[in-house]
Amino acid sequence: MLRIETRGGAWERGRQQGEQSRRLAEGWLRSSLSRLAAQRRASSWGALVGAVSGEVRRWIDQWAAVYPAGVEECRGIAAGLGWDEDLYLGALCHHRLSGELPQCTLVGRHQGGSTRFGKTDDIERHQLGLNLLEISRPTDGHDHLHFHFAATPWTVAGANQPGLAMGMTGIPGPMKEEAGLFSLMALRTVLPACADVGEALEHLRDLPVNAYGFSLMLGDAGGRLALVEKTGAGMTVVEAEDGRPLGHTNHILDADFARLNPAQGAPIDANGRRRLDNALRLAGEGVPIERILADRSSVGAICQQGEDGLHTDFAVLFEPVEGRMRLWSGPPARVEPAEYDFERLLA
Repeated sequence: MLRIETRGGAWERGRQQGEQSRRLAEGWLRSSLSRLAAQRRASSWGALVGAVSGEVRRWIDQWAAVYPAGVEECRGIAAGLGWDEDLYLGALCHHRLSGELPQCTLVGRHQGGSTRFGKTDDIERHQLGLNLLEISRPTDGHDHLHFHFAATPWTVAGANQPGLAMGMTGIPGPMKEEAGLFSLMALRTVLPACADVGEALEHLRDLPVNAYGFSLMLGDAGGRLALVEKTGAGMTVVEAEDGRPLGHTNHILDADFARLNPAQGAPIDANGRRRLDNALRLAGEGVPIERILADRSSVGAICQQGEDGLHTDFAVLFEPVEGRMRLWSGPPARVEPAEYDFERLLA
């Protein structure tokens, strides 16, 4: 997995990311534009950008009203890539334009004053190998490490210098035409701003989301572990109880909250329910989380290798009390993990 380091203000960090990830990013950016052009029956990328520019600019304005630093980071990425900004932003918005959204597994446990939680990142076959690890040192905010697609600000997992760690998966949420953030942009705001689970929960409650949604597992150096469901319809929180596992996949668990949001589509709904049942059963039997992340059982494989079109690109296991993580830079059923210390990475 490519590892990069960025520092400074939002635009400058974006520029540095674009420069360092250009070789990895250009393939998926070009592929996204080509797939969107075919989907929209556009004769060229230029024709595609012209056709979607109204939608894209409206979404960018909605983000900027809430999180201008995120938009500046995107503009810096375009500059670092050497891409026309409108062309880059069209590719960046491929998730919302195409409906290709992240579908992953979270599982964790709080026990004896410590916490361990893991995340797989499940994507389509043509997207494999496109995630990177960025160590980010912002002018304003906590130094942090985060995993995301090359040449994007979309944080899907990470940890910061105070010891807050997080991992996400996608859930359905309403699309709103008002100021707010796409779910993956909303996640970008957490690690620079929040030192622990309490601060993160307060931050998320006030953060407007206007497209799709996420579940988020949060753990901190003090041993607190919580699971959040967040969409434009609101937010739920479950705090970990000692010894009782927490897990999430791609459907909303809180029944009342689920009624306020769209239902998850097929086949992701059935796939996610199988994974969740399997992960919680294994965790309840005391199976170590690293083995759960690598599970390939037919009842609901956690490490996916083509099930319903999904493939596990990487997995990460956080131990925030100890300030450690394990990273599988590939399917955890097939590759060995590397161990990292937060303090050393962020020193």
